[in-house]
This record gives sequence, structure tokens and C-alpha cells, in this order.
Amino acid sequence: MRYPVVLHNIEYAGFGAIAPDLPHCHCYAETLDGALQKMAETIFQRLEELRRDGEPMPSPQEVDSLKENPAFAGGIWAIIDVESI
Repeated sequence: MRYPVVLHNIEYAGFGAIAPDLPHCHCYAETLDGALQKMAETIFQRLEELRRDGEPMPSPQEVDSLKENPAFAGGIWAIIDVESI
């Protein structure tokens, strides 16, 4: 599955990342590359938790629809491709 991720540059502190389609799926890193790597790991772990608990895997939304949310304004968008679990 390919999950959209939004990253925000936190002035003098690094990057925060959120996967809007996966509740409780966020991370922080000092660099953009670090945040993307950590976000991929965080998404994989979250999907593992959902699978383990017997919950359905949330379907990813289109980035264009997510961009309409003011909470994500000014963010950098990326797609994290996670193989099926």
C-alpha cells in the first residue's frame, strides 16, 4: 500500500511527519531523510499492530483531498510504499 505522508519543518528542531490515514502514526527526526525513513518504519509498525489486533487496514486517500485540510498547510508531501503485511 502507498500511504501519503505530510512533513513539516519545525524551525531549528527538525521535521515532524504524519500519516493522515493511520491514526497515531507520526514521528520526528532531525533531517528530512531521517523523517522519511522513520515514517516508513512507523507506518510498518502501525500496520503490524492493526493486523495483530484484527483491525482493517485503512485505505490511503488521495493527496489532493488531504491537501484541503488546513492542518496540513505548508507541508511537504511524500508517498511511503509499504509492502502488504
